[in-house]
Amino acid sequence: MRYRYKSLILSFLIFIFAGFALYCGQAFFFKKAYPIKYYDYIKESAEKFDVEKDLILAIIKSESNFRQDAESHAGAIGLMQVMPETFEWLQTHNLMPYLDVGHLKDPKTNVKYGTYLLSILKKRYNTFVEIICAYNAGIGTVDKWLKDSRYSLDGKTLKKIPYPDTLIYVKNVLESKRMYKNLYFYD
Repeated sequence: MRYRYKSLILSFLIFIFAGFALYCGQAFFFKKAYPIKYYDYIKESAEKFDVEKDLILAIIKSESNFRQDAESHAGAIGLMQVMPETFEWLQTHNLMPYLDVGHLKDPKTNVKYGTYLLSILKKRYNTFVEIICAYNAGIGTVDKWLKDSRYSLDGKTLKKIPYPDTLIYVKNVLESKRMYKNLYFYD
């Protein structure tokens, strides 16, 4: 009986250790899949513009996968894939002295302006879905969707996203946001 009791305790401890090792291995794998780079810039902009760090990280992950020199076929530039026209529009809000579009390849500048745009969208829309849609498809597009009863019942939240690419983008960003929130404890 005593041997059986010790064996049971040993089996339980092995089970606990194996579970912990598996958890650590998964965490390691997921942290490789969901890295954090440029954290100082992200933290600074998140605090300045009152935007969640995990949302900024998820946008960067989805837009450029942390490649500061990324350029889209549509002309978006940098970590957060800011369009040059959007960058110029944001600069009219007296954020800082005028910068040329080349500054969008600078991670600090790109994160600052991308986060500033998210803060504007956050004030305008009710949920992350509309915020992320507007980041991807544009404010005018989302405003049109909200006025259309096929896509919104209340004019404030979307029940359907009509662009397939934007729908996939929103799903990816929300999943990345969830992963960042669960994987990391931010200071």
